[in-house]
Amino acid sequence: MNQHHIEVKVSADKFKNNISYIRNQVKPSQLCVVMKANAYGHGLKQLAPTAVAAGADYIGICTNPEATIIRDLSLNVKLLRLRMALPEELQESIESLNIEEQIGTIEAANYLSEAGFKQGKKISVHINIDTGMGRSGFFSNQIEELKQVCGLPGIDIVGIMTHFASSDGKDLGFTHKQIEDFYQAREVLKDYVDHKVLTHTHNSAATVRVANEHNRLVRVGAACYGVRTSQDFENPPELKPVMSVKTRVAQVRKIPKGKTIGYGSLFTTQRDSLIASLPVGFGEGYPRSLFNKGIVLIKGYRCPVVGRVSLNITTVDITDIPEPVTWGDEAVLVGTQGNEEITFEELADKFSSVHTEINLMAGFMNHVSYV
Repeated sequence: MNQHHIEVKVSADKFKNNISYIRNQVKPSQLCVVMKANAYGHGLKQLAPTAVAAGADYIGICTNPEATIIRDLSLNVKLLRLRMALPEELQESIESLNIEEQIGTIEAANYLSEAGFKQGKKISVHINIDTGMGRSGFFSNQIEELKQVCGLPGIDIVGIMTHFASSDGKDLGFTHKQIEDFYQAREVLKDYVDHKVLTHTHNSAATVRVANEHNRLVRVGAACYGVRTSQDFENPPELKPVMSVKTRVAQVRKIPKGKTIGYGSLFTTQRDSLIASLPVGFGEGYPRSLFNKGIVLIKGYRCPVVGRVSLNITTVDITDIPEPVTWGDEAVLVGTQGNEEITFEELADKFSSVHTEINLMAGFMNHVSYV
């Protein structure tokens, strides 16, 4: 059966074009296309071949099932795990998945070295240096520990990395401080690792905004999908959103002034109003937090969400649309209609979130069409 009430589309062509653009901007640096969490909800299995065809040297993942999807596709691409791993994950990776792991503790480094020694091979790893993110990794001043890791016999250090905490913010001062700290640590380690080791720091925002500081690898997620993690900077116009989300008007009702709408009676009409009911809600991934905050495009006009977003119904005030709105008319939740556009970033800002949350919910909770 077809899914009639919501349409989530992902453009493989836009995804490919975005990656190709980024590929050209960062060369000769290598490119890691971040595709964790089912490619941010866009579809890992469907889009991974496109990423490789567009020039990805690495695909960034987090879980072993994600790695298994890539390996089952027989793609000629390296895999980089973008978080610390559990022992069971590491063991599976060593046996069959060949994931390049990041290490940020002596414990993990020793585990991988011993495992590599037993297997008769060296395990490829990236040393994670914490310059300010605060989540994982060696601190940049843990020099003796870092030198100790470099001397372990069962690992091959192919990368040295850090991760920026605020490269998408208005002020890039802290990002530049992180870069400085990273370079200092890298300089100390230069005699302990191969000179061809991949150094990498840049996420999407830094790749766009601090291009002159590219290292030998960049890890780009959001930009590949044509979105941003904040509205404090602009993406290049060449980067286009890959996903759109649309629904249709299920009912139009005349609501008198002074009537409440939705659970909790959180909206009261201040005038005689026309209210459109849409057959989607947080059950389809439209955030419940957008009550009295969201915007929907109907007939090319920006219409406010009014009242609580329900599990499968969202209500929208269409009183100011100067033409009739009828049963079955298109309603754009994210995307373009006429001269107007609603972006993932705009909606995310309305409930203090990030585009990824909406991308994920739309992709995981609905059938996705690939065009």
